[in-house]
Amino acid sequence: MCKCGSDFSSSANTRIVVQSPTETSDEFGGRTVTWNDLVSLWAVVEPMAGREIYVSAQQQSRVDARILIRYRSDLSDTTTAARNRVKVDNRLYNIAAVKNLADDLKTEGKEFQQLLCMEGQPA
Repeated sequence: MCKCGSDFSSSANTRIVVQSPTETSDEFGGRTVTWNDLVSLWAVVEPMAGREIYVSAQQQSRVDARILIRYRSDLSDTTTAARNRVKVDNRLYNIAAVKNLADDLKTEGKEFQQLLCMEGQPA
């Protein structure tokens, strides 16, 4: 993971695609979810060793990858961002939480975002 915002351009060497779900009904009342590409971005993808725990609002969840991207207002809220998923090559990651970060990557801000993700199909 790059240590500061100035390293981002040289560190962001992975192309990711953020996808959003669209639910459609069939004639029998069943529902089908299709995934549409929202945006393709350069990112720093850091796989997590083992099953690290991210604690937020007194809940613990598994995090399989941290993905650093430039700030996007449409992904700034965890509640709305968690409906989406991230595709990295052939791997799919569900967004569990979003941290909006300043240029120092430590304090809250609107320069970068860290997507904390779990690998696998959405629930």
